[in-house]
Amino acid sequence: MKKNDINHSDNLLDILRGYSEIKSDDVDYYFRHFSVVELLRLDQKEQTDIKRSVKKGIKTQKELLESAIEAGSWSVGKEEKLKSTQWMIKRSEAALSKIEDPTQRSIFNKQIEAQRKELKVIENARSKIVAYSAEFLAQTKKINLMGKGSVFKDEDFKEPISDEESEKIVIPLFLRYNELNNRENLIRASYFGGFFDAFIFQSKSPILLFGQKSFMDLTSLQKYMLSLSHALLNKMQNMKIPPEIAGDPVKILDYEEKEEKGEKSSHGLDDLKAKKKLRGGKLKPEDFLS
Repeated sequence: MKKNDINHSDNLLDILRGYSEIKSDDVDYYFRHFSVVELLRLDQKEQTDIKRSVKKGIKTQKELLESAIEAGSWSVGKEEKLKSTQWMIKRSEAALSKIEDPTQRSIFNKQIEAQRKELKVIENARSKIVAYSAEFLAQTKKINLMGKGSVFKDEDFKEPISDEESEKIVIPLFLRYNELNNRENLIRASYFGGFFDAFIFQSKSPILLFGQKSFMDLTSLQKYMLSLSHALLNKMQNMKIPPEIAGDPVKILDYEEKEEKGEKSSHGLDDLKAKKKLRGGKLKPEDFLS
């Protein structure tokens, strides 16, 4: 078993049992995952905190981006570049399925990977600008609330932690929750941890996989995993997945096929041959997108 597979299995174990073991100052604590209702209440509180912060003069993400544009550290062009790159990656992945030549597929796939790297750079730059927005502060308060009613000293969740321990546990709790709540980690835990195989056979009543009878009994992480697993299964059943991404559940989930346009589609073999002739025997990525 690969190291990453072990991590996915650890994540799946926590999600299935509904709690995580976290450590602070060499002391073990038990973080009981939030139910759907509890998370909705926290989300409601978060929105209230955002409004209060705005009234106090703290800028929202949108306002920080606008200020950054005025200062020259961000631009409308970069914002559009972010959107267009996201769009191009989806279209490129769809176009990849139209290419049969192994060499062309390899070249085109490398170009898609380059687009993904470019997107990551843009997203990181944007994240730094909005790091201390009203939304960010509200989320910080939300994390603090997480430690007060969800972390215990025992596996039975009967012995609460003190206020002092609550302050110490915030960082490891925040790190673990975000790790589990990460979209990619959830779908990889499902796919590589073994949950997805069981989901396929129990897809009509997936709640039973967690030993629950009602939606209200699920944790937010369990609900999210079911949603992602359902979307992944739907993609695999109804789309032709390119070989290059067949072993990556995240890329499969993000994959979108280009809508066919009938006989006049420029993806036709004759059209591609004509373009190849005009380009001296070579095709560019955009030839498969137009």
